[in-house]
Amino acid sequence: MNNELQLLSDYVRKETSHSGEIDADEDLLASGILDSFNIVSLALFAQEQFGVEFEAEELVRENLAKLSNLVALIRRKRAEGASRS
Repeated sequence: MNNELQLLSDYVRKETSHSGEIDADEDLLASGILDSFNIVSLALFAQEQFGVEFEAEELVRENLAKLSNLVALIRRKRAEGASRS
């Protein structure tokens, strides 16, 4: 999870100018680090960066507000893609 988590954390810091630590299990919307626009950008970045495509029903707060949940989603999507190949 470290590589994905680091890339996502770096992206959030760059996009939001957040200079503090970002805990993988922190709710980034509740803490105010991300807003609704940032969360969409983060989802698009993750899709592009990790070569996955999220379904509409996966683009929910539960999957996107915490980096640990987003990493888990990315890994599930990669595993699904690998099993289809």
